[in-house]
Amino acid sequence: MICAFKRDNALCEPDPGATAPRQYACRSGCGNTVRTDTHARQLRERADEIDQLAASAPGPLGQRLRANADRLRETADAHDTTAQTAEALT
Repeated sequence: MICAFKRDNALCEPDPGATAPRQYACRSGCGNTVRTDTHARQLRERADEIDQLAASAPGPLGQRLRANADRLRETADAHDTTAQTAEALT
C-alpha cells in the first residue's frame, strides 16, 4: 500500500502542518491509500496462504483465519473494481 499523503484527508491524525503521514498510525479506509495491481495480487496470494493455515487449525482459530483471508480478498476485489490506469489519472 502506498500513501498519497494529503493531511486534510489523513486518518493517521498527523500534526498540524505535517508534510508526511504518521507512518505507524496508518488506518484502513483512509482516502490517501493507493494500491497497485501488484498489491492486489499479493493480497490474494497471502489470503491463499492463510487459507492453507486455516485448513489445519482448530475450529475457532480456523474460522478467524478464514475471515482474515476473506477480508484480504475483499480489499483486492475493491481495488479491481475501482482501479484506474495511470493514463486516466494524468
